[in-house]
Amino acid sequence: MESFELPEQPKIRQAKPVDRRQYSVIPIRAASDKRLRATAWRVLVSVCSYANRAGLCWPGYENLAATHGVTRQAVGRQIKKLIAYGYLQKVKNHSWGRTAQILRVVYDESMSDKQLLESIPFEEKPPGHQWKMLKDAEREFNSSEEMGTHQEVAITAIEGGQGELVSKAYVNRWILLNRQAGFNRLATPEDFAIIEELAAAGVTVPVLDAVITGVLQSVAGTAREPPHRLAAFKRAAIEAASK
Repeated sequence: MESFELPEQPKIRQAKPVDRRQYSVIPIRAASDKRLRATAWRVLVSVCSYANRAGLCWPGYENLAATHGVTRQAVGRQIKKLIAYGYLQKVKNHSWGRTAQILRVVYDESMSDKQLLESIPFEEKPPGHQWKMLKDAEREFNSSEEMGTHQEVAITAIEGGQGELVSKAYVNRWILLNRQAGFNRLATPEDFAIIEELAAAGVTVPVLDAVITGVLQSVAGTAREPPHRLAAFKRAAIEAASK
């Protein structure tokens, strides 16, 4: 029997992440706050540069330390000061250690963390909170008899090639299509409102199904994800229905 040597395992080189931050939005009251020393001010600027439109961010202390040439412990001390001064708040983390500490930059002092998290769209919520919402929705989806009935109605309409106008039941079909493609989606009141607009515009079940399926197929095998909201399909669906 001839022997053979296994080839060397190829080395995989990951591209270095590109830092696309170009600005930082700071609470205006910090400009005249004499309690903020130079180090605290610089850390606040750095933390704010990571914040999304809701003021939420989860920067690693190691990254902040490297940016300012100090230790992780030094960054932690400045974060504590900024929390004590009311510029930052720690937000409950639902990812159990898989995401860095979630911080909220307090732009509006009258709004609590709970009010903020309830008011912002799904895309602006921290990953752990998105995960929890999806899990809660999945449990509700699987346990709801009414949901199962709607699901059956939507599938029957599509498989039968019916030209029925879309109805609220189609939201559940949208969730199913995403699941079959390997994505979890959460239905919101916004999605049901979009369905009503599509129905008013004459969009039928097969038309919307074709639009959504086309998008799901276009992202298959890539690092991209399909839209989280049905509103992203509105324009294409209305154009397809008008042809």
